[in-house]
Amino acid sequence: MIIRTLKRIAITVVVLYVGILLFLMANETSLVYPGSKYPRGNWTPTDFEFEEVQFLSADGTRLVGWYLPPPEIQEAPSGESAADESDSEESLSLEAARPIETILLCHGNAENVAQSAGYMGDMLRTSLNAELFVFDYRGFGKSEGVPTEQGVLEDSEAALKWLNKRTGKSPSEVILVGHSIGGGPAVHLASKHGAKALVLQRTFNALTEPAANQYPWLPIRYVMRNQFRSVDWIKEFHGPLFQSHGTADRLIPNHMGRELFDAAPTTKKRFFAVDGMTHWDALPEEYWRQLARFIDRL
Repeated sequence: MIIRTLKRIAITVVVLYVGILLFLMANETSLVYPGSKYPRGNWTPTDFEFEEVQFLSADGTRLVGWYLPPPEIQEAPSGESAADESDSEESLSLEAARPIETILLCHGNAENVAQSAGYMGDMLRTSLNAELFVFDYRGFGKSEGVPTEQGVLEDSEAALKWLNKRTGKSPSEVILVGHSIGGGPAVHLASKHGAKALVLQRTFNALTEPAANQYPWLPIRYVMRNQFRSVDWIKEFHGPLFQSHGTADRLIPNHMGRELFDAAPTTKKRFFAVDGMTHWDALPEEYWRQLARFIDRL
């Protein structure tokens, strides 16, 4: 009687385990790419200029992106004192002397261009005096299709080509920024085409690792189709790398970002750790100052 009961319990546990595994495998796309479809986000912002463009991925999937021009230099208010005017003139002079950078932003897996072009786009443009192109992977925002790892990588290639054609700059003149899952395509682009700089924010060594961290009792590394093995790709990139991560990040733990950073062969690299920052917290002002200083020294 006891043996039969134990057998039934064991069979039930195995069936439940296999059922959960099959469920996760069948729903991997929605779990990895929760996405953010139109109309989520502010699609008619008035606090910055942008141009909404359409372009095609390699397989003909129609994608949508936003091109944001470099920020305009603002004149000092007429009511400033002579000392303030002098300080402002010096600041404007330094700003005017900086070249206009060109940035391609690969955003995270739960946002779209209408969400990432705001705060993130504004901070990147103003900190680095840059023009910026942010695009939606297939299945995000207004872009067509269903996301897969290969599809997202192809979409990123198409976005870089569009930006190169629009600006007349080569891939080696573009700053690639990868945020969270966007670190995967950003590293992949850098490994294939190079970049003026690779900027990574709270990203992983491989997507299988944070997933396995969430489900340690499942063979995630063996069954997951979307892997984004950045730790392998980054070995082919020898350009400047500026990487940041929060010490309190539980979704993608800090040590995963560190492993990616350590795998980068470049000697021009810096890891900016933010004490107490989680995966969802805003980057501090010091981050933007240090990023600008890093880019200025290139």
